Amino acid sequence: MRNWLFHPLVFYPLVLLLAAGCIVASLAPQLWPKPPAAQAGLVQSGAVLIQGAAFDTPDPSPDQNMTVGRDVWGHAQTLRIAVLPNQPSPSPAEQGVRILLTPQTAALLQDRPVTLEVTYRPVPVNAATGLAVSLQGIGPADWVTQPIAPQSGTVRFQLPASANVEAIGLRAMSSAQDQAYGVEIVRIRAVPNSPAAGG
Repeated sequence: MRNWLFHPLVFYPLVLLLAAGCIVASLAPQLWPKPPAAQAGLVQSGAVLIQGAAFDTPDPSPDQNMTVGRDVWGHAQTLRIAVLPNQPSPSPAEQGVRILLTPQTAALLQDRPVTLEVTYRPVPVNAATGLAVSLQGIGPADWVTQPIAPQSGTVRFQLPASANVEAIGLRAMSSAQDQAYGVEIVRIRAVPNSPAAGG
């Protein structure tokens, strides 16, 4: 007796649905880029943590390549940035790749010096030799640069106070200029400090 699954009115629609599902899955829509959006991050003991889902919707930079590392379901895990060849050191007018912050999170960081700790992994090929960061608001970006080692680690930046903070800017740095050099950002921890005396 013939199985009912092989009846033309059942079999062909099932084949079409399966083919459509395979096409949609191969396009991996969960991995497509998303428009920039502000992130709240996680606030712990007064520090702002940017990690995992907070890397979901960064604002790209024309001077850098940017890739959000995602799991198979499309959940953000890390942020990879790579400076394009022949780029000078970042100027105050440059924004870099930006992690946009919600007003509530940004308010914790504005008008106060901030200690920014960036946990990173070097990329397997063409690893960056430095990283520049800035707190960005209404004025020019005040970039602070630190060298980074060719192995996983955490680098600390002391950033000056900035008014009307709205984003954290990131810029990969390299002593070579022949191709793109990058770094994978795993976590950012921003700790607001007390304003300097008389400031």
